[in-house]
Amino acid sequence: MRGLSAAALLLAGALLTGPLPSAAQAPGSVTVRTNGDVTILADRIEEVAPDNLLVASGNVEVSRGTARLLADRVELNRETGDVVGEGRVIFYDGDDQLTGERVEYNVKTGTGVVYRGRILVAPSYRIAGERLERVGEGVYRVRRGIFTTCEDGESPAWSFRFGSATADLEDLIYGTNASFWAKGVPLVPFFPFFAAAIRRERQTGFLPPVFGTSGRRGFFAEIPFFWAISDSQDATLGLDFFERRGVGGSAEYRYILSERQRGGLGGFWVHESMQHDDDRGWGRLEHRWQIAPEFLFRADLYGVSDDGVLRLYEDSLQRRAAQRAESNVSLTRTLQDWNFVSRVFVYQDLTTPHPVELQRLPELSIQGVRQPLPGLPGVLYQVDASAIYFYRELGSDGTRADLRPRLSRPIPLAGYATLTPFAGGRVTAYDRTVTSTGFEHDIFIEHTDDTERVRQLAEFGADLETRATRVYALGGAGGFDALLHSIEPRVHYIRVLGKNLYSLPIWDERVDRVPEASWLEYSVTNRLRGRTVSPEGTEPVRQELARFTAAHAYDIEGRRWGNLAGDLTVQPTKVLRFRGDVSYNVEHGAFVAGTTDVAVTLPVVTATVGTRFDRRTPFVPDWVEIPGTYNPGLPLPERATVNFLQGSIAAEVSKNLTLRVSTNYDARTDTFVESRFGADFKFQCWALVVEYINRSPEFAGKTADNEFRFSLNLLGVGGVLSTRLGASESGARLK
Repeated sequence: MRGLSAAALLLAGALLTGPLPSAAQAPGSVTVRTNGDVTILADRIEEVAPDNLLVASGNVEVSRGTARLLADRVELNRETGDVVGEGRVIFYDGDDQLTGERVEYNVKTGTGVVYRGRILVAPSYRIAGERLERVGEGVYRVRRGIFTTCEDGESPAWSFRFGSATADLEDLIYGTNASFWAKGVPLVPFFPFFAAAIRRERQTGFLPPVFGTSGRRGFFAEIPFFWAISDSQDATLGLDFFERRGVGGSAEYRYILSERQRGGLGGFWVHESMQHDDDRGWGRLEHRWQIAPEFLFRADLYGVSDDGVLRLYEDSLQRRAAQRAESNVSLTRTLQDWNFVSRVFVYQDLTTPHPVELQRLPELSIQGVRQPLPGLPGVLYQVDASAIYFYRELGSDGTRADLRPRLSRPIPLAGYATLTPFAGGRVTAYDRTVTSTGFEHDIFIEHTDDTERVRQLAEFGADLETRATRVYALGGAGGFDALLHSIEPRVHYIRVLGKNLYSLPIWDERVDRVPEASWLEYSVTNRLRGRTVSPEGTEPVRQELARFTAAHAYDIEGRRWGNLAGDLTVQPTKVLRFRGDVSYNVEHGAFVAGTTDVAVTLPVVTATVGTRFDRRTPFVPDWVEIPGTYNPGLPLPERATVNFLQGSIAAEVSKNLTLRVSTNYDARTDTFVESRFGADFKFQCWALVVEYINRSPEFAGKTADNEFRFSLNLLGVGGVLSTRLGASESGARLK
């Protein structure tokens, strides 16, 4: 905004015109055009020749282009350049507006004063004061003023009041002797300094502080600071205080180096001076570099100081319950038919203090897609290979190389089905042989020697599949033009024969534990797809409305039936989505696994419910296509390893209030692991989120880390206050 500056241009244009008729007056408005630049409309316009004054009164409107100045009375002194506007002064310049009772301005010096003035800066900033002094281009000194983004007039919902401040209408406002008010109540009666950004999406400055209380950390406070380093870099820094722990900080830096390179790094640290003088925390680094169209480099590094720091200082249940802190650095080359990956993978096991982590230093792998074999029409081949060096301190480690080629030949059967026989082999070489096993620190350990060992596998079998479809015309019913129903039966048989299957180190069960097999698996999938009605000139939308798969198997090698497995997904509209899968052991007549997820989205209510149940053995051989069909033939555990319920609901009670509830229930221990109760208050210029988190104790007799927190968003001032710092909404961007 250039309020007074633009007004000065209008009036300066009037000064450059010739003299007007003295005391010119008309019954209606008077229009004076000056060289086509400036137009003055008023009930009365006159020139006071001895004083060199031009006086306009009564509904005065001075306009030049898109700028307009409105006042009850305007005086222009041609000699000194002084301009005085009185009585309901309003100036419009684009989206910005300046109002006041009286304006004094000098067009020669560029200085001026607005008395009892208000500035409205797009999109919603409001500054008012007893005296607004213009000291530069769009820069004002404000005395005894108010800053807000609310539209409530004299008593806004919130405001900063200050003794004096400087406002740059294209940058920020900062002042001293300040207080924070809600309506007419001073919530924070005094703080020496305040600052807030104006207009800019990304502006360096302090964000409002955050307060809360926790069962294990006590009262806590966070003071965040946002640093807009450049258009392609920014950072969020935070000073953290925990009453029962100590003082710490957090940082997050984000950058974009080019269209192909971007990333960030951050972390959290706390010095627990109130405990044992420990330094604890975690750190992250992420970088993505598209070196060339087929080359991609990625680095995702994550480390923690100890096994329990996430459970104490993280917020979400998923991160508090994390069992690993993983780091991965990879270089990938992607071609049309091949994918080459080289990576280093390390992690920290957060479930035990013992060094059992099995690191991959490095891992090289090649994955090929099925492609024609040169010289043999109709024959396809596929090759997967890998070489890995495993390292760990406690347990077996060593080197493994794996090669797995396969040939296949799809054979159409009169257009009704496709039979695809396949045959392949697998060679896996180890530089270690397991000599014995045992326990150390209650951890299962393999003891090995340097004897090399090569496992050899032969695989052969066939896949038989067909597909039947039918189209149903709906004529626009339910918004759909047509439905496509398809039935897709499939039969899979594989025979696996092997040599040297024993005394192998188990570093990765999917590769190292491959038993001999004669496995028959069969399934049928029903799909229902819809095609929407599309207006002329637009493309219809095709979506899968429902999918149901039923599968079963027979283990010929083990002479036992596999499990009956089912998978159902239903999403007929955006209102309802259901997904579930189940595994039923026909030999024991019992369900061994099942998951369900239901989501309902209505205009004012959103609800989700999910269940997890599993008492299967965690190992499923590589040759099983649908994991739910595998039956290892072992006795069923009496208790499930997983039996969990998750639920959430959010209801918009009114346009200003939304209530939220979520829970995570462990049925094995009859424990509500975590429940959250929240309320979101949203108004024209502010929003408040209040949340209470109830957590179960980690161990019997230990204090539960229940927590109360709030987040406050003052429209246009900084970012959302929260008890966990993160990237700004705008973030770094490439310019």
